Amino acid sequence: MKFTISTKLIALLLGLTLAVLVVVISAINNVFSSTINEDVILDFAQLRGFFKVQQNLQYDRLAESAYLISENPAFKANVRLNDPPSVQQSLLEFSYFTKSDLFLVTDVDGNILSWLGRPDSTGINLTKRESIRMALAGEEPPFEIEWPELWAVDGALYQIVTIPIYYGNTIGGTITLGTTYKNIEAINLKENTALEVAMLLDDAVIAYSDSSLSSESFELEAQRDSALIDSITSNLVVSEPFRTNLGNTEVLTFISPLGEGERAFYYAYVPTAKQFEILSKLQKNIIIIALVSIFILIPLAILLARAFSDPIKTLTTAMLKVRGGDLNVSLKPKTNDEIGILTRTFNEMIIGLRERFALSKYVGDHTLEMIKKNSDEEPDLGGTRQQLAILFTDIRGSTEKIAKSDPETFISFLNRTLSSQADAVIEQDGSIDKFVGDSLIALFSGHDALERAIRCGITIQKTYGEDSDVSDFFDGLGVGINFGPMVLGNMGAKERLDYTVIGPEVNLAARLCSEAQAGQVLLPGNKVKYFGLEQVFVFNTVSRKNLKGFDKEMEIVEVVYE
Repeated sequence: MKFTISTKLIALLLGLTLAVLVVVISAINNVFSSTINEDVILDFAQLRGFFKVQQNLQYDRLAESAYLISENPAFKANVRLNDPPSVQQSLLEFSYFTKSDLFLVTDVDGNILSWLGRPDSTGINLTKRESIRMALAGEEPPFEIEWPELWAVDGALYQIVTIPIYYGNTIGGTITLGTTYKNIEAINLKENTALEVAMLLDDAVIAYSDSSLSSESFELEAQRDSALIDSITSNLVVSEPFRTNLGNTEVLTFISPLGEGERAFYYAYVPTAKQFEILSKLQKNIIIIALVSIFILIPLAILLARAFSDPIKTLTTAMLKVRGGDLNVSLKPKTNDEIGILTRTFNEMIIGLRERFALSKYVGDHTLEMIKKNSDEEPDLGGTRQQLAILFTDIRGSTEKIAKSDPETFISFLNRTLSSQADAVIEQDGSIDKFVGDSLIALFSGHDALERAIRCGITIQKTYGEDSDVSDFFDGLGVGINFGPMVLGNMGAKERLDYTVIGPEVNLAARLCSEAQAGQVLLPGNKVKYFGLEQVFVFNTVSRKNLKGFDKEMEIVEVVYE
C-alpha cells in the first residue's frame, strides 16, 4: 500500500504527538507525585513540631503549678500531718485556680493521701507508677521533655507531671497534676496543617478531628497495625508515612506515640484523593493543551515548573535546617523576581538570628526575662524596688599582673576564673548582672536568695582555691554579699540601656567586697541574724567599723568554710 507524503507527515506528527504526550504526562506524574509526597512529609514534620510545642507548654504549666503548690506552707503542713481530710481540703482550695484534670498527693511511701474527685482511692499505693517512684527517689522533672509522661485511668489518658514535696532536704511525699487528651487537642493540631488527627489509647479512640470517619475505622486500623504500634510506643519513634484504608477512604498516614508510660498514640493522615486532586486536573488540561500546541506549551510548562519548584525546594530545605538549629545557612539568589527577593530576605533573617543569638550571651538572665516580657513595648527608663541578694567578687593583684604579663596569658587566666564563677552563680539559680573588669556582679531572688548567694560565694572561693594555676597567677579573690531593697530597671538613654540594680544595699555589697581579704566571703552581721543563717553556716565576726558612704558602725562577718 502506497502512502502520500501528506499521509506520512500526518502519521508522523500523530505518532510524535502521542509519544510526546505519553512522555510529558509520565514526567509530570513523577515530578508532581514526588513533590506532593515531599509536601505531605513536611506537613507531618510540622504537625509533630506543633504537637511537641503544645505538649511542652502543657508540661511547663503543670510543672509550674505543681512547684507553686508544693512550696505552699499550709499545704506542706497538711501533707506532713499525713491526714487525708486535711490534704483533701487543700486540694479543693487549690483546684479553684489550678487548671488540672488530675490532682493527687501521696505520702512518702507512695500511698494516696488524696485524689481530687476520687475519695475511694485513699490509701492505694502508686509506686508502680514510674513518675511516683522517681519523685520519691528525689528526681526532679527535667527542664524540657522529649516525650511527656502519660497515665491511663478508667479509659482516659492524662499528660502528667509528678514532683517531690520537700521538708528541707527530706522528701515527705509527691504531688501529681495532669490534663486529659480531648477532641480539642486534635482539632487544634488540624488547624495548623492539612492533616486530620486521631488519638488512641490501646485500640480505643479518645480524641479525633475528623467527624466524617467513625471511631470503629480507627480501631480496626489499630488492630491491623498492632505490631507496628507496639514497636513505636515501646521505642518512642515515629513511623514512616504509609498508605492504608480508613473505612472506604484511602489515606496517607503516619503513627506517632503520644508519650511514654502507656500504649497511647495518634494517627495523622490526609486522604490521597485530596492530595492528588490537583494532579488529576492538571493531567486533563495537559492533554487538551498538548493536542492544540504540543511543541510550545508543554516544554514551556515543564521549564516553568522547574524554574519555580527548584528554588522553592532549595528554600524549604534551608528552612528545615534552620528549624533544626543550624544557622550556618546561606542561599544564593538566582533571580530578581519575588523568589529572589524571598531568598535575599531569608538570608537577612538568618543574619539577624545569628546576631541575636550572639547578643544573648552578653546580657544576664534577668535582662533576657525582662526583654521577653516587654518584647511588644518600647522599654521604659524606670524600674521597680525589689528584695534581692547581690554578690560582688574582685580578683586581688590583677592590676599588677596585667602590667607584667602578656595580654593573652592574663585574659586566659581571667576568663578561666570568671567562667567558674559564672557556673557557680547558675548552679544556685542566680543571674549574672555584669562583668566589670576582673569583677563579677550577680543577683539572686526568692525567699532563700541570701542563703543561695552565700553558697555561691563559698563555691566561688573553693573553686578558685582548687585551681592551682589560677590561684598561683593572681593574689586571691574577695567576695562581698548583701541583701535588701534595690531598684532594678532600665538605666541610661533610650539609645543605650542597661538593665541593672542601684541603691545603698548595692553599694554596701561593693564596700564589703573591697574589705574582703583573699579567700574571704563577707556580709553584714545584722542580715545573718535577721534570717537566722547561724543555723545553716558558721560565721566569724571580722570587725565593727564605719564603711565609706555609711554613717552607722556595722558588724562585718565572714563565712567559715572548709
